[in-house]
Amino acid sequence: MRKRDPEKPLKRGYRIIITILMAVLLTAVSASAVFAGPLVIKDGDSEGDTGGAQQTERDRSIQDGSLIYSMTPVYPEDIKEGTYHVDVVSSSQFFKITDAEITVKDGRIGAVITISSTSYAYVFPGSAQEAAAAGSGSWIPADESTGYGKFELEAAALNKELPCAAFSKKKEKWYDRDIVFLASSLPEDAVLIELSEDGGTIADTQEAAVKVIYIALGIIIAGGILNHFVKRRFYE
Repeated sequence: MRKRDPEKPLKRGYRIIITILMAVLLTAVSASAVFAGPLVIKDGDSEGDTGGAQQTERDRSIQDGSLIYSMTPVYPEDIKEGTYHVDVVSSSQFFKITDAEITVKDGRIGAVITISSTSYAYVFPGSAQEAAAAGSGSWIPADESTGYGKFELEAAALNKELPCAAFSKKKEKWYDRDIVFLASSLPEDAVLIELSEDGGTIADTQEAAVKVIYIALGIIIAGGILNHFVKRRFYE
């Protein structure tokens, strides 16, 4: 009778585990790789509706800030006039925006944001240092009539980080915050340019990374269990 090699199934099991783990990691790397796409104006010539001189002055570089990556900035002339609900990303969990509405009119983007608390009395479109130096006449007060903090401000562009300092009632101190209005949440026919499909938010990347870590841990645990039973079968 041919004698079994106890090391063979062990080696095979390890190879399977390593192969699966490498496949998961390579998938994660592929998913997180970002390539900046070119800006394309819908329906050809950009000078027809938006004005060529103003269009060329805009910063069309792909954004790579602390909240977003590879997003095409979207300016007022890139959006059909109207009022829209949009998604917003905040740099702080203590400044969580639960609702946002923008109004695009006369070459400007007005925004109304609602946060999940009444912790902040004012916001300011700039840094905390700038807010403190500007004086109360430039501060935007909270509307708390709905039980939450609501603020009206102006956004230079979507898909572009907007410094938005917030004044804490409890600490009586200004805090630096950044927010990004996401153009991808607008109706498709409202945006007059083609957006980079490779862009996203850092929060998306972090969430994907956590999922990959959990999958990898699951594979490692499964490998340990497999190793235990293989050893038990061939060594006992």
